Amino acid sequence: MTDQPDHATDSALPTTTTRPPSDDTGVRRFRGLLLGIAIARYVIPIAALPLIPVLFPDRLELLMLLRPGKETLLAVGGVARTNGSDGPNLVLAFLAFLPLMLVAVWAFFALGRAWQAELETGDGPAWLSQAVPPETFVRLQRLLEERGVAIAFFGRIAALPATIMAAAAGTSTISPRAYLVADFLGAIASFAITVYAGWWLGEAYERGGIWFAVAGFVFLMGVFTWASAWLRREPATAPD
Repeated sequence: MTDQPDHATDSALPTTTTRPPSDDTGVRRFRGLLLGIAIARYVIPIAALPLIPVLFPDRLELLMLLRPGKETLLAVGGVARTNGSDGPNLVLAFLAFLPLMLVAVWAFFALGRAWQAELETGDGPAWLSQAVPPETFVRLQRLLEERGVAIAFFGRIAALPATIMAAAAGTSTISPRAYLVADFLGAIASFAITVYAGWWLGEAYERGGIWFAVAGFVFLMGVFTWASAWLRREPATAPD
């Protein structure tokens, strides 16, 4: 059974509708660059998979640059706790987090502007539907319409697909500044919360051993999964 939305809360949030198609070529002229960034955003983390045994645990900053997912954030926090001064540099880890998890994500916002008509109609090139799956795109559009930019902030923490969320925001009338600020703050919060959770897992490992840490990891993944599923829920009545 789907929960009814809290209209008292939602009414305070900015909402968004689809922008009318525009002939403005300001962003469209950079389509090739945006395509390259979109490909890199997906290819680099996959290509880095064989490097994980090489980079863990002594070169986690480099691993963060290549695979800045929650598992790497947890590893950074955990190794920082267990290895102390010999662990990863958290400032370098944060800087390594930014290219793929902030700059590349914002490129998808511009991609939404540049390919707005194709995303709306589904008539774009095959690679576009691979980079921005239509079903997920439409679902996140509805969430933006219902909950405004707050979903960008909380979606970062709950691990909603930030790239597709950015593309959906790019096709909307939402204020670019409001979206980018919310997304930026959400990215910082996600980094801090997940690294701290990893720190807690490292402490759990020291106090209770490997199985205690594994249980804590499973619990955290369950929390992230539940939060993501909760945020994805749409209202019972779709917005007009």
